[in-house]
Amino acid sequence: MATFKDLNLSAALLQSLHDLHYTSPTPIQEQAIPLLLQGLDVAGQAETGSGKTAAFGLPLLQRIKPELQQVQALVVVPTRELAVQVRQELKQYARHIPNLKISAFYGGHSFRMEEASLEHPPQVLVGTPGRLTDHLSRKTLRLSNTAQVVLDEADKLLEMGFEEELDELLRALPRNRQTVLFSATMADDVKQLIANSLKDPKFVQATATALPDRITYYGVQVQDEQKKQALAQLLQSIDAAGTVVFVNARLTTEEIADYLQQYGFAARALHGKLDQMERDKTMTLFRNGTTSVLVATDLAARGLDIDVLQQIVHYELPQHEDAYLHRSGRTGRAGKSGTVYTFVNSREAQKLEQWQEVQVDKWLNQKDMAPATSAPAVAASALTTLHISGGRKDKLSPRDIVGALIAEVGLAATDIGKIEIQDRHSFVAVPEGAASRAVRKLNDAKIKGRRYKVSYVK
Repeated sequence: MATFKDLNLSAALLQSLHDLHYTSPTPIQEQAIPLLLQGLDVAGQAETGSGKTAAFGLPLLQRIKPELQQVQALVVVPTRELAVQVRQELKQYARHIPNLKISAFYGGHSFRMEEASLEHPPQVLVGTPGRLTDHLSRKTLRLSNTAQVVLDEADKLLEMGFEEELDELLRALPRNRQTVLFSATMADDVKQLIANSLKDPKFVQATATALPDRITYYGVQVQDEQKKQALAQLLQSIDAAGTVVFVNARLTTEEIADYLQQYGFAARALHGKLDQMERDKTMTLFRNGTTSVLVATDLAARGLDIDVLQQIVHYELPQHEDAYLHRSGRTGRAGKSGTVYTFVNSREAQKLEQWQEVQVDKWLNQKDMAPATSAPAVAASALTTLHISGGRKDKLSPRDIVGALIAEVGLAATDIGKIEIQDRHSFVAVPEGAASRAVRKLNDAKIKGRRYKVSYVK
């Protein structure tokens, strides 16, 4: 088995990988990294869970010249959530490279703040097509020195209607550049984008399902009218924390989330019609354990990459096999085990059996599960999330917030849940019983010498 040292990565990158406990490359990394280090164009078919961010990110970072203050590499992604996620991953890989700036531009983020950051441009810029072309049209962004471009999740970029924006971005880039494209599927429009944008590309392929031993698949045979009750029964029979339930329509997300709340589950809906602030809040609550169950559509959960995710439930079967595999690949990541439950009626069971890449390990019937009760077997979350009106730009750190909760509220460090620091906001999970005291005490106190407004996240 190859190691990262075998791939001719720099000492700085190897140190970061060691810090992150990355031992050996995934199949897509082993294939793509040597080609990208040679400067070749690469088109890769890779799903969530295959390690594609490191596959393009490590060679991208190795070829950056930190002494040059200009946008040298551009990563184009379909959603705000993915932009934030990719930026964070790249920053982890680049932690031992001095004077390297990595930024993320996306809708819902302050345009003025982005414009100010371009006065000292990042060497690596991650962004969504709409926001990037907005900067181009206002002449606040120059891509004339950009030697590398990555089109990540190309199928979703096209599905979301960004074809014109992609054309505009590619026209603004130098002709002599390295272009990289990754996509979960290789539909005709993706193939056309490859033909139009890449020069003599090398093709690599590896999917999350290439490691099926990480994921256990259960099929649940249930008639449509019994699905809601069967879902409540299933969630009461397992540890429901870290569950994503996939459905096919926005209205169904709200319906199922409301139903689960009646059984005491901390469930929330995630769909494309939520405004950005509400989506961010929902994801924060899921990451820190205040919300245990997300009910989501495929598009809303695109790019979902969360350590706490333990199991996937296909409440409704998607139309195509690749969508099923892509959903399922969000669990069992980075060598961890995962579980996938698929609810099917008799007709859907036949469809599932026809999908060649899908292997059900065990079939369950509704009668195998205990009856659902109004008081859930797994209690709703014992955590409450607090919002603090300051963040990274205010020089707040997780250590500052932990210190305030210990000194002012009397919490032990082990009582404090996950902390997220954003540019101007911070979130912290605390025990439900201590939440009102924490809000009262922190509003009366100072954190790092300043007063901040502290409130519940509802």
